[in-house]
Amino acid sequence: MKEQSVIDTTKYVLMLRIERDELTYAYYHPAEDNSLVYERIALHRGDTLLQGVERELYAREILLQSFRKVYVVLPSSHHALVPTEVATKEDSSLYYKGLYPNDEVEIVESRIPHVGAVMLWGADRDVVSFVRRTFDRPTLLHPLAPLCEYFFRKSRMGNQSKMYLHLYRGRMDVVCYGREGLQLANTYSYNSANDAAYHVLNVWKQLGLDQRRDEVHIAGDATIRRELSTLLRNYILTVVPVIFPSNCLVLGSDAMQIPFDLTALSLCEL
Repeated sequence: MKEQSVIDTTKYVLMLRIERDELTYAYYHPAEDNSLVYERIALHRGDTLLQGVERELYAREILLQSFRKVYVVLPSSHHALVPTEVATKEDSSLYYKGLYPNDEVEIVESRIPHVGAVMLWGADRDVVSFVRRTFDRPTLLHPLAPLCEYFFRKSRMGNQSKMYLHLYRGRMDVVCYGREGLQLANTYSYNSANDAAYHVLNVWKQLGLDQRRDEVHIAGDATIRRELSTLLRNYILTVVPVIFPSNCLVLGSDAMQIPFDLTALSLCEL
């Protein structure tokens, strides 16, 4: 993390990513080079999630200032994509509860415009309430939402289907696009590259993708990415890293360190 002198935060975008054991934040000025400030914070294991988030946010006064835009990314393994044409606020809870009837969570939703879908997912009620009280009209997102939106544009190039993977701290986001649009968006846990490869090949088979024509693009954890790429090339001809977007490099040296869902978010601004 780099420290900055006094800045006018009303011109900056703030992105928070909240997990059970980690808080990540990044803020930047969209029109200024080298403006990105980024930090990953391990949360105290003895705290509830709300206690940990409150403790770390209140310890950083700048994060409590007014920002041009605030995004809060809340990962969850329980989520669902609903086509926009059938998604209404009245029915959202019905769709979610149909999949996860026993969840005691806040059901959050966000629209993914290019995909034509609404993401529904379950988040900690106390944390959602705190975030909405603390920030001015924050946009809450599941990490798959910016990934779906960003990779939609990339998927339009060429006639082949494309699978995009984001590896981060034992979780692998999988987004697949064919010529008809989004085919799958899901998150899988993994303990090793072998675990991740199993999930990838299972999805590949389910979707009927072509091992010679279709492609896998991988972002995220460099070590697992290399191991996974080696394994997948035994079965799939084209396995390549996601090219880091050059227009993000001007934000500063930390730009390549933030989770790729935040990188995608900085380009999509959902």
